[in-house]
Amino acid sequence: MRRLFTNLVGTLAILPLLASPASAAVYYIDRNNGSDDSDGLTPSSAWRSLSRIASQQLVAGDYVLLERGNVFTEPLVLATSGLPDAPITIGAYGTGPRPVIDGNRPDGRPVDLVNLSNVANIVVSGIEIRNSARNGIDLYRSSQIVIRNVRVSSSRSAGILTYDSTGITIEDSEVTGIGLDTSAAFDGIRLDGSGGELSGFRIRNCLIHDNVGGDGWNSANGIFLGHTGANIPTLHSVTISGNEIYANGNFNQDQAGRGISGTLQGEVAITGNYVYRNASAGIYLGDYGLNLSLSLTNNIFYDNALRQFGGFTATHAVASRNFILVDDPSLTAMGAEFGGTGTWEITNNAFYYQTPTNDSYRGFLRLNDAAQQQNLHSDWNLFYSAGPRRWKLADGIGIGFPVWQFAGFDTHSVNPN
Repeated sequence: MRRLFTNLVGTLAILPLLASPASAAVYYIDRNNGSDDSDGLTPSSAWRSLSRIASQQLVAGDYVLLERGNVFTEPLVLATSGLPDAPITIGAYGTGPRPVIDGNRPDGRPVDLVNLSNVANIVVSGIEIRNSARNGIDLYRSSQIVIRNVRVSSSRSAGILTYDSTGITIEDSEVTGIGLDTSAAFDGIRLDGSGGELSGFRIRNCLIHDNVGGDGWNSANGIFLGHTGANIPTLHSVTISGNEIYANGNFNQDQAGRGISGTLQGEVAITGNYVYRNASAGIYLGDYGLNLSLSLTNNIFYDNALRQFGGFTATHAVASRNFILVDDPSLTAMGAEFGGTGTWEITNNAFYYQTPTNDSYRGFLRLNDAAQQQNLHSDWNLFYSAGPRRWKLADGIGIGFPVWQFAGFDTHSVNPN
């Protein structure tokens, strides 16, 4: 009996080891000197191609590292998931510039250069993606994905597209030169979906710039949230912070091409960004009838061509502690333009118009419909202008500060000469 008990205890002790996943590994890829017949486990026995990843059974915690200075002309497709505490990581090793995945393919076939579909717990870090004939990075129905320290440039469609995905973080990255296909509107970063509810998006500490696109409504945006057709998605817990967002959109027009734009429902917090010289609005979100809870705080807006910020909501929006500077007299450069049946709170902002203009559309605050005129709370702001001081009620007629205050707004605000 003692021997049976001892053997049973020994068997139970090794069961957790048998049930645990295989040990994580580090795999190396060297486009110049590697071989796909190697084991990939050391720099001297590196694989050669990105396609070799697909034939390897990756496990949670694995690293796949591309050698710095290499240029790959094939897509990176990953179909294996990691775990929350052991993601699969795509990164770089060695010295020199980031490894590049380049869309100038010998076969000319248009593909997304990094494709993560139906996977979870993946980190992509320290690489460059350029010249995609479609999207630079495509995240489709995936979750808990981190894009970090990545440069995406010169895509014909989107730079980074997420579709029906959740838990997406894009940080410390650069997205530029997107929307080379001018037949439609594409964006530097686009958080899209087919309706329903999606949650957990963070875009932080990125450079998003010079995404131009085509004419008119085909102009590009730096960031687009939601969808432009039917089945508008609800995006919960969207945070956009600490980014520099500039020179997006086609400057031959002034209606589209925004720093941040979107048609969505849900909750968006935009804080601590520097948003400047975009072709239309710095930030303009929402539409009639959409339930959007929007918070704009501690941002700097500078010389965005048509308006600095605004949008539409049937719920609630707050703009507080933002600084707006306009010093280009050739721009319309309205301050804030907003509408919808929900409430807007515009408080503790500083609007500083350094140069005058003859543009009759310029104004500090512009109401787009009568419903919003009943639901606006604006107070404790500073309005400084070197030229005509204008506020616009729903009828579109420009009025001076005393009349604006008589209408019930900005009782404690200041409008110095």
